Amino acid sequence: MVRPTSLKKRILVPLVTAGLCVAVAGGFFLNSTETRQKHHAVEQQAEAMESHLLSSMQIKAEVMEAMLAFIIEDRRIIAALESGDRKQLLELATPIYERFNQQNNITHFYFHDGQRVNLLRVHKPEKYGDTINRFTALGAEKSGSLFSGIELGPLGTFTLRSVLPVFGGGRLLGYIELGQEIDGIIEEAHTMFGVELLLLIAKQYLSQSDWEEGMRMLARPFDWRLLTNMVLVSQSLEEAPIVLLNRVDSELVEEIDVHRDVELNDRNYWAAVIPIKDAGERKVGSLIMLHDMTSLNQDSKTEMLWFAALSTLISWIIFLLFYRVLGNTEQELSDARARLIEEGEARTRQVEQALNIQRVLDEMLNISLPPLTMKEVLSKSLDAVLTIPIFTLQQKGAIFFVAEDGKSLEMAAQRNLSEVLLQSCAMLPFGKCLCGRAAATRELVFFDHLNAQHEISYDGIEPHGHYCIPIISEGRLLGVLNAYVDAGHVREAAEEGFLKNVANTLAVVIERKQAEEKLEEMAHHDTLTGLPNRIVLYDRLDQSLALARRHRESFAVVFLDLDHFKEVNDTLGHDAGDQLLIDASTRISGCIREVDTLARVGGDEFCLILMDTRDPAGATVVAEKILKALTTPFDISGQSCQVGTSIGIAIFPADGEDSETLIKNADAAMYRAKRQRNTYCFFNNKG
Repeated sequence: MVRPTSLKKRILVPLVTAGLCVAVAGGFFLNSTETRQKHHAVEQQAEAMESHLLSSMQIKAEVMEAMLAFIIEDRRIIAALESGDRKQLLELATPIYERFNQQNNITHFYFHDGQRVNLLRVHKPEKYGDTINRFTALGAEKSGSLFSGIELGPLGTFTLRSVLPVFGGGRLLGYIELGQEIDGIIEEAHTMFGVELLLLIAKQYLSQSDWEEGMRMLARPFDWRLLTNMVLVSQSLEEAPIVLLNRVDSELVEEIDVHRDVELNDRNYWAAVIPIKDAGERKVGSLIMLHDMTSLNQDSKTEMLWFAALSTLISWIIFLLFYRVLGNTEQELSDARARLIEEGEARTRQVEQALNIQRVLDEMLNISLPPLTMKEVLSKSLDAVLTIPIFTLQQKGAIFFVAEDGKSLEMAAQRNLSEVLLQSCAMLPFGKCLCGRAAATRELVFFDHLNAQHEISYDGIEPHGHYCIPIISEGRLLGVLNAYVDAGHVREAAEEGFLKNVANTLAVVIERKQAEEKLEEMAHHDTLTGLPNRIVLYDRLDQSLALARRHRESFAVVFLDLDHFKEVNDTLGHDAGDQLLIDASTRISGCIREVDTLARVGGDEFCLILMDTRDPAGATVVAEKILKALTTPFDISGQSCQVGTSIGIAIFPADGEDSETLIKNADAAMYRAKRQRNTYCFFNNKG
């Protein structure tokens, strides 16, 4: 007789089978979810890096565009380009190149004629005469306007180039080109994103001998035969993942391609391959981003082992005590399933947190691109930081700049601070209160409550805490970021890391805007005297004309030329001549009102706009004051120098009703005064 199956077997077999199915399904679900999340996170990080690289190059291209605009304002350079005078071009362009190289890392400076034949390499003057056929030069020739892009060099390095056609008299005079090595952008991305990077370049665009010689010069390891179609130009790891490189070597990708489970030195990486294109839209290489998954994988394995151990323990308990614990076992399985889902959601929240942080940093970088003022950029950046939903920051805070004295902080932007704080914190000495302490120590300061170190207080102040983070760039303190938190707030490493990244990004934004403002200042003011240049003069003259016509008033245009300046320049040298021009501009400025305009228009020539000059007598008074001021001897390098000035005066509207006529007539009157020297003449229609 067949014995009936025991009750234990009838219950245990399906229950154990069901338990095994649940464990396998849970493991498969967890693994699939985690794999998708890893793929998405790596792809998003690669897209963020690609966007960052393009944004960085766009910013550098805009800076070079501003530099080119500054260069073509110098008519002496344009005249030398038109005549092909290499010696004059080198003399005029060398100080500009040295300044751009020091301040903006410009490494290449060219002048080409209208046929793209190189006239001068300012950075390498001994080499010239070759025809320039780079994509950027051809693009500028075809479009007839500024053309920028990256070009691959023979060493396997990239240069960002901007080429500007120069026109005069309705014809093409030539081209001016600036270039900047951009290897530093990739190194900056390695540091900013915390990933390993490898750069591959297709062999078809390189010469083996030139490339190997270049790698020796850069002190980098090299092996032309390492791969079939590409060469490894740079890497942040000491050892390269050969298996992955052989996979990538087969072809250049069209878009970001993700590779999983790359093993190297007992570490597990996921890789994203980012296509690299040059100015001619050629696919010239690939940037490989390696994201270290070792710790994340280890955590996943640990969780799986715990899950397996727990399942085994539950199975044994069920096997021994199935009558008593059947109901509890079902609850345990339900709890285990809930834990799996919760862990998956926690990982999803971590990924979303990282993406939110990256979006805030990208938003701050993008805020600084439009033509906004520094205050507007800082205010918008502060809004982006204080409203991020993943951290418990109050929507209150401020950004401080280091003041001109270098010993105190000046509030530059704020959100929701009381009037008392706006007055008390407008200027903070280093060391005073929490922000001053962060500036003095250059360390992050955190307190979760008000204490004795919070020196600034007032009646009715609400309990709160602070993060105060110094904003530092290359060892230079730029300012302090202050963020409010609730009283009793628990300090979090992730939150602190986010705020440090924000401070680093603010440093980039601040320096970018400062560079833009400096270039704007250089474009509109004379570099020697600090006076407005010819561009500003004509703008002010147009404004004066509009105002005078509206109110039916008169004003005077005055042209000045220093007498005997050439003798001082030739006798005592150019440095003495420069000092004389500075001192003369100071004396002339002291003879006019704030509403008037003084500009240096070239050499030892100055131009004045005297507003609301109702009759020639008003201009006469100013002219006599200037004559007296400039006749007084100058002390130049310990030597007494006596010069004078010849002054020409034109009155609107009697001597002209437009800018060009008034300037021309004042200049003509000045030349009549020059015959006698140290006097002034009015223009008249008979003269």
